[in-house]
Amino acid sequence: MAIIFLSRREFDLEVSKNATEACDQIISEMGAEVHDELIQKLSIFQLYIDRLERSTHNAEETATLLIKMRADFDSVVQTIRKISRRLMPMESDTFQHGMALLCQNMERPGAGNVHFDCTGFENSIPTQVQTYLYRIIQELIHNAFKHSSAWHIWVRMNWEDTRLVMEVEDDGSGFHRISEFIENLRKKHNTLKMRSVVIGATITYHHGEKGLLAKIEYPF
Repeated sequence: MAIIFLSRREFDLEVSKNATEACDQIISEMGAEVHDELIQKLSIFQLYIDRLERSTHNAEETATLLIKMRADFDSVVQTIRKISRRLMPMESDTFQHGMALLCQNMERPGAGNVHFDCTGFENSIPTQVQTYLYRIIQELIHNAFKHSSAWHIWVRMNWEDTRLVMEVEDDGSGFHRISEFIENLRKKHNTLKMRSVVIGATITYHHGEKGLLAKIEYPF
């Protein structure tokens, strides 16, 4: 249903409200990710240090603790890399290549695969449009891993004569709740929808073959 604004002030208030909500959403998500995946892992190292201090005369126990610390340290490094990649802008010669790199960088070895496929001939699109589409796909992949427990995510890019169509499909475990997910997503005025509106694109949600399918259409 269309919203009719009676004054410029009402319009500005609505825009400010939506922008603030979007920023709060991003901050909350990043804060939760830092807390759940980073701070909790780092706090374990304090326990390791305490155990090392008590095991100075037990070479076997010390060696076992060091192996566990190295494994957990590698996990922390991977988490920091993942968070930093989400914050970094797209860096590539072409938009298509940038999307391929995004899919590659967001893979989770042993836990999640991102498959990228592209058809058609790449068209020139504005830098702002590239940035917003990049962030939309990035967020969709992140959400699929985090909320759907997906093992596989398929990102498809199809360059048509008058538009660019992009799809993100997952095989998440919540397939039996897809209808509920779609209804909730349609109602939300989140960053995905806001970014789409800004560049004149549309984002819709559908039942995929195994999970949720998000479809973005950008007309040239």
